[in-house]
Amino acid sequence: WSQAILLLVAAAAGGANAFVTPSPAKVAAPSVSTTARFSESDPLRGVYGEESRKFRRTVYTHDDWVKHRSSDRFVKNLSSLTSSGIYKSLAKEVVATTAVATFVVFYNCLVGGFTDFSGVTHAPIIPPNEITPLFGLPLTPFTLVSPSLGLLLVFRTNSSYGRWDEARKFWGLNIN
Repeated sequence: WSQAILLLVAAAAGGANAFVTPSPAKVAAPSVSTTARFSESDPLRGVYGEESRKFRRTVYTHDDWVKHRSSDRFVKNLSSLTSSGIYKSLAKEVVATTAVATFVVFYNCLVGGFTDFSGVTHAPIIPPNEITPLFGLPLTPFTLVSPSLGLLLVFRTNSSYGRWDEARKFWGLNIN
């Protein structure tokens, strides 16, 4: 069953990869709030990927910074989530993972029963047997990997802060 689910995920994603730039003929022109410097004959025109990043540079004015620092920027950012470049690059993977997770949850509710928010336990509609087993993952791999993943994230955050602080000091030396 688990191999069938993995094949289903691979088929749903269509072999998509976040680092592969789609062909310009398949992608519509993006609506981004950056200043794009594409010429009409540029082959990257209309493509949103890593290759076009050097052509997308945001130029901020004072009014843009005031708008960026406003107290309602959270709602604005949340409403513009689907036009984000990162979301556009990862949309297929996110949709495929969400679809598989939703399927597994509903399947396990049908086969294994569930407890609703008021605490009432409902019996399974389809009793589990050899043909319809419950899906599940062991917790041991997640338990063993999580401390090292946490340390990795902390070290990356500390090293990026160190680089930023060093660049700030050098910038201060240059302008003073």
